[in-house]
Amino acid sequence: MTGCSLTPAAPLTVTDPLLDLAGIPFLDDAFSSRRLLSAVAAVRHVAAERRGNTGGLAERSLEAWLAPSRAVMLADGVAMPARPLTAAQHGQVDEARAGLAEMVPAWRGLLALPVRYALLYPDGGAISASSKAWPQHVLLATAAFATPAELREQVLHELSHQWLYLIEQVWRLEHPSAAELTLPSGTSGRCPAEVIGAAHVATVLIRLYRAQDDARPGRLGQLSAYRDGCLDLLEKIPGDLTDIGRAFVRRLKEGK
Repeated sequence: MTGCSLTPAAPLTVTDPLLDLAGIPFLDDAFSSRRLLSAVAAVRHVAAERRGNTGGLAERSLEAWLAPSRAVMLADGVAMPARPLTAAQHGQVDEARAGLAEMVPAWRGLLALPVRYALLYPDGGAISASSKAWPQHVLLATAAFATPAELREQVLHELSHQWLYLIEQVWRLEHPSAAELTLPSGTSGRCPAEVIGAAHVATVLIRLYRAQDDARPGRLGQLSAYRDGCLDLLEKIPGDLTDIGRAFVRRLKEGK
């Protein structure tokens, strides 16, 4: 579960944001997460000032502006279909993040993003969920806890979405008039930014499985086909993407 644009992103401040950020999260080890988080905090501060709702927070209070509770408040999102995780489930999420950091040490900082994890409710649909309406919140279904490997994949999947949502708070990936698309899975009504997100997740998961001793060729084949299908869709609509959207697509193609 993702979501199309909710509010206009801030205008571009550099010619090529991907150069300014040194790449894409989870794909480029030099990715400047701190620079992005500083930009997001500034955007949130400006948005709160316009509403007269800074809550007394200082402009330089980076940690406060990046808190999940404040992120949701500023997003004006709908209520989340969620319940709290149990203490044991919180422990499993911590173990999953630690396992991912051990597999790919360069991800350690990205995995430390302030995120509130909750149990997806009612259960029985998606195995995990994220939405731009609920920034820095990840919902996990009971099935996500079936095995450590499954939980690692779902946590990484949703954190990939969360980092892309942060980028979208600063730069648009698509133009407001962009047409909706149908994902290779058959899911319709998706905006181009969501298709970019799907291709990004698939590429990140491919890196995860290649970093494991058990590469699971069948799973790698599924992910590669899905990513290629997403990129094929995006290549057909270059006019619907912004400069950074097209740059994202080019970088994902290079990551094949």
